[in-house]
Amino acid sequence: VSLCSLISIKAQTVDSLSVKTEDGWIEKINDKIGLDVSLNNSYEIFEVKTETTKFILYPNTATNLRLNVNYRFISFGFQFTPDFIPGNGDENLKGKTKSFQLSTAFIFKHWFTDLSYSKVKGYYLKNSNDFTALSENEPFIQFPDLNYYGFAITTGYSSNSKFSFKSLTSQTERQLRSAGSFIPAINLRYYVIDDKSSGMSTQKTNNIESSIGPGYIYTFVSREKFYLSLGLLSSLGYLNTKLTTRQPDGDITTNQDNFIFRWDGKVGLGYNGRSFYTGIYTNISGTEYRQENTTAMNFETRVFYHLFLGIRI
Repeated sequence: VSLCSLISIKAQTVDSLSVKTEDGWIEKINDKIGLDVSLNNSYEIFEVKTETTKFILYPNTATNLRLNVNYRFISFGFQFTPDFIPGNGDENLKGKTKSFQLSTAFIFKHWFTDLSYSKVKGYYLKNSNDFTALSENEPFIQFPDLNYYGFAITTGYSSNSKFSFKSLTSQTERQLRSAGSFIPAINLRYYVIDDKSSGMSTQKTNNIESSIGPGYIYTFVSREKFYLSLGLLSSLGYLNTKLTTRQPDGDITTNQDNFIFRWDGKVGLGYNGRSFYTGIYTNISGTEYRQENTTAMNFETRVFYHLFLGIRI
């Protein structure tokens, strides 16, 4: 056997160990760690509408910065809101907001689970002009002691073994050929909204939400590196809210039970090479439920974006 043949055989062996392709549809990248940085506008807002009034509460966070580490089936992420990004830190008009998020994901062949913890302090009333006439330099109505924190868990199942969910989330795989999958999911969420200001009457809500629903995602692939992904997901669930109103003569507690409906439309466009990946995802999300024993309708329709850039080492 010639020296060139031995070198060729060794190179092929090393390459087969580092890259594993399943039936020409999915390429696993098990020997590299993915590091990516991203920008997004995923933050908690609250919108409540009654027959006569509407309240829209926003944190003073235009853009979040997110750092992620991905390896095989596991992913870790940390998200915060730095002031140096344009649009953040306009504290004179909208007040000060502090926020961060920790998350992790476990993604296997078919099953996946996402866990996250989020915390936000400081909101402002986006539609302050509905309640008082503001000049150009006059601040919005602010709620600096309004706090939000919450835990969320999502577990889902991807039914098609030729579809790579990792290629769209942790980027620890590459989708080589176009494929789609039916993806049902279960969502559990616990969150608290607490006004800790020193007013005469403040409120705190403890919320437990659970939902289940179907979804479908299809990824169109070109040249094994470029992709376009389209998805539609919906869920129907239950929301229990415990409302505590603090008053000088004692707290008043009430409970509400509501059915909640959510839907999400997703579009993703990206490049997924062996050493470098990037993309932008857009998500249109809607949530709606009517408060029990009231005429108030809670709803939220938002457009999210996620722009990311990553390398594998």
